Amino acid sequence: MATLFTPPGMPSGLAGFLDLRGTAVPVVRLDRLFDLPEQQPGLHTPMIVLRGSDGPIAILVESVRDIVPAPSSRLINIPNRRIFGDCATAEFQLDGEPIHLLSPATLLNANETRLQANYTATVQARLLHMEERREIELCTPGPRL
Repeated sequence: MATLFTPPGMPSGLAGFLDLRGTAVPVVRLDRLFDLPEQQPGLHTPMIVLRGSDGPIAILVESVRDIVPAPSSRLINIPNRRIFGDCATAEFQLDGEPIHLLSPATLLNANETRLQANYTATVQARLLHMEERREIELCTPGPRL
């Protein structure tokens, strides 16, 4: 698994931040958000990066069985949305099994969303600062012999 940056005092639902081509991406732990048995991330823990309205967000998952298209014509609205902490917005059938679609925007509660946004901004600023320092070091001539 990729190395994550883990600043102190992070919300418990976050595993850390992934540096994805210079963008700080928060990595969410669904086991903690949904009070599931805790999974210890390991070398081959799958991570799925989603495009959210506030930027990318990644989630750690136990396993990935398949990647399938979910055309809107096959989606069924969930009337009371009391599945997965109100994060499931729709479902569809795949081989007779219901597959729930989670909303990246509602994965974190309002407080965790605010904290995650603050941490993301801090980590993003740090990544930019590191990149600027690398550019300066590349442009600085070495010692003359």
